[in-house]
Amino acid sequence: MAARIRRTETATEIAPSRSNGDEPLPSEPGQPPPFFAALEHWYLGSASTLGRRTAELHQTLARASEPAFAAEPLAGEALDALARDMCAHAGAALDVLQKRAATLTEAARVQADAVLTARDSLLGRFDAIRRLDSAGVRIRIHGDYHLGQVLRTEEDFVILDFEGEPARSLAERRAKHSPLKDVAGMVRSFSYAAYAALFAFTLHTPDDYALLEPWADTWSRWAADAFLTAYRSTVGASPMVPSGDAFVALLRAFVLEKALYELAYELNNRPDWVRIPLTGIRKLIGV
Repeated sequence: MAARIRRTETATEIAPSRSNGDEPLPSEPGQPPPFFAALEHWYLGSASTLGRRTAELHQTLARASEPAFAAEPLAGEALDALARDMCAHAGAALDVLQKRAATLTEAARVQADAVLTARDSLLGRFDAIRRLDSAGVRIRIHGDYHLGQVLRTEEDFVILDFEGEPARSLAERRAKHSPLKDVAGMVRSFSYAAYAALFAFTLHTPDDYALLEPWADTWSRWAADAFLTAYRSTVGASPMVPSGDAFVALLRAFVLEKALYELAYELNNRPDWVRIPLTGIRKLIGV
C-alpha cells in the first residue's frame, strides 16, 4: 500500500498549503494523519492503484515505434517551446479572468484579485523548466486525465476517453507531451474532487468553510501523494520522466498550467465553479 512506500518528492512539495494557525489535522513529516491512514484501503490504496495503472499506461505508450507515437527527447529547444506555450496559455487565462472579474461573486473576486496581482510572478514560474538539462521524453499521452476519465472496477481501474482536452485544438491534442502532463491532471483532479464537495456542502452554511477546508486540503494532498508515490515506484529508473529535482520542477509547472486551464474553462462554462481553480492557483503560488 502507498503509505508503506518510501516517499521522496511528493504532493506536499508540489502544492504546499497555507496554514491558518488552527490546522485540525497535524501529522508527522512524510506520513498522513491517522484518520486518513486508517482509510488507506479505500482512499489511499485506490489512489496508489491508479498511480500504478497510470505509469503502466505511459510505459505502454512510450514503447510505440510508429513516427506519430514514438518517444522523443524533451530537452533544449523543446523545453523552451514548452515554457513559451505554458506562458501563452497562462497569460490568456489570466486575461479572461481580468475581463470577467467584475462579474464574479465577492468571494471569488477576492481570490481573483490576489491571483491577478501576482501575474508576473506566476508567469515567471514557467521559466524554471528552461533550466532543466533533461526532462525525460515526449510521447502521446491521454491528454485530459482526471477522475472522470477512469472507471473503478472492484479493486482496479479502467482508463477511458483519449480524445484530449476539449478546449484544445486537434493539433494540440495529437501532439506529444511529457507523461507528467497526465500526472498533473490527476493531481489537480484530487483537489477538484475535494473542493467541489466542500463548496457544495457549505453552499448554505458558508461559515463552516474555514472549519472544513483543512480536511479537503489534507484529503487531496495525501490522495495525490499516494498516487505519485505509486507512479514513481512503477516507473522506476525509466528515462521516460526526469528524476530528482527535475521531476518536481516539471510537475509543478504542469500542475500550475492545468489549474490555469481549469480557470479559463470555468470562466467560460461554469463561472459558479471558478473558486475551485482559483483556490488551487493561490495554493500553488502561495498568495
